[in-house]
Amino acid sequence: MTKIIIDIFMYLFEFMLFWNYSNTLFEPKKNTKIRFFLMLLNTLVLFTIYQFNITYLNVILMFITYSMLLFSLYNVSFKTAVFHSLIFMVVMLASEIFIMVICSMLFNDFNALENNISVYLFSAITSKLIYFAIIMAILKTFAQKESAEQTNKFFWLLFVMPLTSIMVLLCFRYITYQMKLTHFLSVFWAISCLGLLFANILVFVIYEYSLKSTKELYELKTISYQEEQDKKYYEILEQTNKEMQLFSHDIKNHLIQIRNLEDINAVQDYVDKLYPNIEHFSRIGISKNKMLDLIISKYSRLCDSKNIQFDIDVKTANLSYIDDVDLSTLMNNILDNAIEAAEKSNSKIIQLYLFSKNAMYDGLLVKNSCDFAPINKNGILKTSKNNKSFHGFGTKSIKNVIKKYNAIYDWKYDDKSKMFETDIVFSKK
Repeated sequence: MTKIIIDIFMYLFEFMLFWNYSNTLFEPKKNTKIRFFLMLLNTLVLFTIYQFNITYLNVILMFITYSMLLFSLYNVSFKTAVFHSLIFMVVMLASEIFIMVICSMLFNDFNALENNISVYLFSAITSKLIYFAIIMAILKTFAQKESAEQTNKFFWLLFVMPLTSIMVLLCFRYITYQMKLTHFLSVFWAISCLGLLFANILVFVIYEYSLKSTKELYELKTISYQEEQDKKYYEILEQTNKEMQLFSHDIKNHLIQIRNLEDINAVQDYVDKLYPNIEHFSRIGISKNKMLDLIISKYSRLCDSKNIQFDIDVKTANLSYIDDVDLSTLMNNILDNAIEAAEKSNSKIIQLYLFSKNAMYDGLLVKNSCDFAPINKNGILKTSKNNKSFHGFGTKSIKNVIKKYNAIYDWKYDDKSKMFETDIVFSKK
């Protein structure tokens, strides 16, 4: 009876592992209730057959039923379903055989599993822990191949839990081998071992849940950020439209004034005065990248308010393949630093260029006037502000985006022209 109870927990453990593995890797074809019922029913059938000690039949049925469940319940090919079922079967057999060999070495009896329920409990739980650790490692490997997300290095630290659990089980098994336990202590030890087994699953489940929650939170923040940028974008459009309406209303008077001018030089002077207003309206929507247009419009107005000349040329590239949040982080850091330096300079100039070098690369070039050479240490820019904890050139944020898109970043300062230059090359791949 005790053995049956242990087996129930072992098969329940395998069910939970297979459920988590399937739902993590594959897209469901059926709803949750159907998948849960069929997998649980399959586990019950395998458990029943196992009680008759027909090992080869149990292994064959496990392979066949796992393949059919994956193929029928998830959007995978039959070949993929067979492959992953084979992984489960091989890992399970390997872990059980490994523990059987260890037990036979410890107790000098290959049949110790059948003769001693304490040994059986130890071997069952230890083999499942090894089984669990290997499957989770395989799961993470396949999940990383299927996903473009960045690998989370802390995942592998979770394997300290199953490894420590195995060591604890070995120590306890050695103690129980040296002394005879009472019935109460045997039951208590069995419950503790089972609790330790399921605690390992709980650690990984909580970790995956926290990752999922963090991802969802980031997505919500990204959506909120994009909505905020959309709002700002349309506010600028609305403001620009209002200004254009006023300008259109005044253009009739301007045309009358130009018609009354007889001197060609006077006409040219008058047109030159009107041109900056026309150029101002053309700033918005020049790149066909909404985020880039928003950034350009923002800094165009900011430069106007600070009497900084802002020259733009983004006709041949717009970095549309860069995520809006990343583009905003990159451009805001670069242009904020450029404005800060240009505002203190005599020339007060900022130049922004985006261009395609060829079919494979895009270039971003930002030049700004800067009367004093920037502080740098071994080529790394340092802040010149007093509170270094909160201020700087933002190079860390810039380099994070550069690293994410495998771009090339460089900067230089020309003492003669008093110009600071930021160069970034992006691979379109």
